[in-house]
Amino acid sequence: MVAPGQLYAAVILVLLLFALGVSIPVLARIFREGLERRRKWKNGEIERYTEDEEYDRGPAAPLEEDAAERTRLTCRHCGAKNDPAFRYCGRCAAPL
Repeated sequence: MVAPGQLYAAVILVLLLFALGVSIPVLARIFREGLERRRKWKNGEIERYTEDEEYDRGPAAPLEEDAAERTRLTCRHCGAKNDPAFRYCGRCAAPL
């Protein structure tokens, strides 16, 4: 009969081998792409640090409202705008 510890070790070993088998092709592809980029860079086909179009987006456009308006709290009961220092609504006196 197989002890539970041996069965556990066997399952862990199988899972580790499976993870290794899945990751090796991915790592090999990354390595090949790196070698190809290095070859292109040495031949002058690309610049050393090229911009990635997907991640080369600028900062988001700021909202049109001013900073004082953004920090105001809106009452859940009446919808009035209140200063952030207030604990109760200035219109209906409900807790903010």
